[in-house]
Amino acid sequence: MRQYILPNNFKGESPFKLKGKDSQYFTRVLRLKKNDKILARDKNGLSYQLTVLEFDKSSCLLDVVKLKSGESFESTDELPSFVGDYPKLHLFQAVCKGKKNETIIKMATELGVSSITLVQSEHCIAKKESSNTDRYEAIVKEAIQQSGSPIMTQFNKITTFKDFVNCLNIPLLFFHQINIDEKVSLKEKLKDFDTSTPIGIFIGPEGGFSDKECKILLDKNCIPVMLKTNILRAETAAIVALSAIHTLLMEK
Repeated sequence: MRQYILPNNFKGESPFKLKGKDSQYFTRVLRLKKNDKILARDKNGLSYQLTVLEFDKSSCLLDVVKLKSGESFESTDELPSFVGDYPKLHLFQAVCKGKKNETIIKMATELGVSSITLVQSEHCIAKKESSNTDRYEAIVKEAIQQSGSPIMTQFNKITTFKDFVNCLNIPLLFFHQINIDEKVSLKEKLKDFDTSTPIGIFIGPEGGFSDKECKILLDKNCIPVMLKTNILRAETAAIVALSAIHTLLMEK
């Protein structure tokens, strides 16, 4: 079920007026009309039911009703959505070139990851990505709205490999290409985890992790994983890894 992420200036008032692009999203993208209803969330993840009271070319007036936890609601959009616990997955993605980062961020958000952090690692080709932060946050918002994800995915500021390792405070699986004799399956490596456990997933850039970076991660007791697949592009590896872990945890 699709949903709408309320603007940062929303403070719980009703009725609430949308203007400009926000209003156009309601009427042109969602194609909502008078008396149509849709689920919405604010920046804190609180849920609301919105009803279109009236609209014109430049604005849209909404009735806003705050929902209690677990409370049912009406929606004009009848697309199904999953209701239940989501794995607490945190994606750490080495910066890729071009628009690959946008693809990864969009698809990871649709999968329902808790957070996404871009990391500048040794083999990253692209070196100047900080200026795209606003663009990436907009992609996250759009993906949450379109997918109906109940997870308010957080996009964190871009960090260096050194700072990332020093601040690491959750179990981390890193997907590598180095020569490690791995006889334990991904399923076995996840046996002590469940949907309530925060897990980090670290994916390298186009050139993969350097041997030095792999050694640092191993010394930090991070868990190495090699996907038993063909050679994958960085953006493909990220989604395959997230999907595999998501499925294994959800089916436990």
